[in-house]
Amino acid sequence: MKRLLALLLCLVTVVLPLASCGGSIGMMDEDKGDIFHAYIAGDIYAFDPGIDMTDKSSVKLLGMLFEGLYRLDAKGKAVKALADKVTILENEADHEYKMQISIKETKWSDGRALTADDFVFAWKRLMECTNQSTAAALLYEVKNARAVKAGDASIDDLGVVALDTYLLQITFEEKIDYENFKKSLASIALVPLREESVANNDRYWSRRHATLVSNGPFVIKEIDRDENTMRIERNNYYYRDTEEDKLDRYVKPYRILVTFIKEEDKPQGQRAYADDLDAIYAAYQAEDDFIYMGDVPLAQRAALKKQAHVTDANSTYSYLFNTKNALFADARVRRALSMAIDRQAIADLLVYADPATGLIANTVFNATEGKTFRKVQGDVLKTTADADGARALLAEAGVSGGSFTLGYRQNECETAVAEYVKGVWESLGFKVELRPLTAIRETVVENSEEVDYLIDSVEEAYETGDFDVLAIDVSMQSTDAFPALAVYALTFSGSGIDMASANYDYLPHVTGFNDEGYNEIIERAYAEKNIKARADILAEAERYLLEQMPVMPIVFNKDCYLAKKTLTGLGTSYLGYRDFSDAGYKGYKFVPATDDAPATSAESTEGN
Repeated sequence: MKRLLALLLCLVTVVLPLASCGGSIGMMDEDKGDIFHAYIAGDIYAFDPGIDMTDKSSVKLLGMLFEGLYRLDAKGKAVKALADKVTILENEADHEYKMQISIKETKWSDGRALTADDFVFAWKRLMECTNQSTAAALLYEVKNARAVKAGDASIDDLGVVALDTYLLQITFEEKIDYENFKKSLASIALVPLREESVANNDRYWSRRHATLVSNGPFVIKEIDRDENTMRIERNNYYYRDTEEDKLDRYVKPYRILVTFIKEEDKPQGQRAYADDLDAIYAAYQAEDDFIYMGDVPLAQRAALKKQAHVTDANSTYSYLFNTKNALFADARVRRALSMAIDRQAIADLLVYADPATGLIANTVFNATEGKTFRKVQGDVLKTTADADGARALLAEAGVSGGSFTLGYRQNECETAVAEYVKGVWESLGFKVELRPLTAIRETVVENSEEVDYLIDSVEEAYETGDFDVLAIDVSMQSTDAFPALAVYALTFSGSGIDMASANYDYLPHVTGFNDEGYNEIIERAYAEKNIKARADILAEAERYLLEQMPVMPIVFNKDCYLAKKTLTGLGTSYLGYRDFSDAGYKGYKFVPATDDAPATSAESTEGN
């Protein structure tokens, strides 16, 4: 811990003089803007917005790197981002319903123009029948989307086309609620991607910052996994005319120096992780420009509750049951395990959390912004434990115990929850092996050279189904309950088809859950175009799903950050990430460096 604290304070003191000189690294007579230090999260191994997001921390960075057609403001209202002019075209006689969106001119972080084709590629990638992504549920209203995902239609039959360089056309199966669809377009999963960056290296393209191009306000310039730091800088091409506009016209800060914790390098275990977290928190306390956006140490949370900026996150921390495991094949067993835990006690332990009363998080709207799904539809789960009821259900199912593993990310919060749950479940007669998951190192040969990549083992277990019980953050994907609930229905799972089966059968959700009754409810919800009536059907679906319990909601996640009063202009997205575009801090003053100013370590590494 002492080494990490010394490193953090050294970084701050080395770079702060550069901030007072305008951060003018490499350009000593030009003010490039503010420099921030931030702790955002534990290590993030991939920056692919199209994969299933099982960790709420990934959204915090992806929201800084990518931008879609719309974004959600702090109240959840869809506002235009890349979208410029939107035209709705309806022809009732021909049963044609279209949305045309002209796209603002901007560029990728490498200076290449962003075009409508970049959206077409990204969305087709989600809908490929061989790709797994629950985000596909965001696009099932698009013409032929379900047929494409089922392998019954070509990917080119998907109702998304670039009519011109900056004109995107979306064709729908039926008349839809266009305003609700705009909220879906704000999902980080529907941002554009560059085909040449992704197509030839789909598994690894987003794991190396050198090959990652982004279209948002910031770009990753360097990741140093030896020192657990990441350098994020202003995307100089973000809406900017490089010949006419000042550097900070659209993005005020020049650089954000991010610290993270790399769990796989912690052989000392959980104590070392907690020590490093304390060291990062100490650095935040010491410096005015340090923004603390990651997990606050559990021991500090209660004392900091009043000064922390806490909002609802768009996800629910949950445990997934592998229903293909014989022990979890009976819904009564899954329901008993859920009934036995005290969600209020877990929320109290975490401080920045609410006990989950359903799967759908507090951020999801019932129909329109202002009234949430949770408040209108009510609670499904009790927040207190019912150990006697759990034992009665197990007796009814004829189960008195069994052994299984519980996989989770190795961090302070998830470890604390896992240890609590283990104790509860073992009191019912089960033997639970805790399985803290860290990164998997993969070595591949590229251009005749060996290259190491780190793979998130939670995402790997999730994608392959290699788990008994697995802890993830269940992303709501948008402010609509449909995507989060539909994925547990067979033909809406987003898992694609089984290419090895004779009939190319649908693949179910990663839990293996497939229930005809539930499938029918989701089909009714999909067919219902009145958004208020559909919300009632989705409430029925949630109640049914949590009777079957392939997914066990535990707490509604909260997003929090700590910053000094010197911070100004930091924006907040309804989807759980900070907008640094207009951020600054009081007292910032540009002082041009002199020729005899000593070189700093930051200057000497510029351009590496």
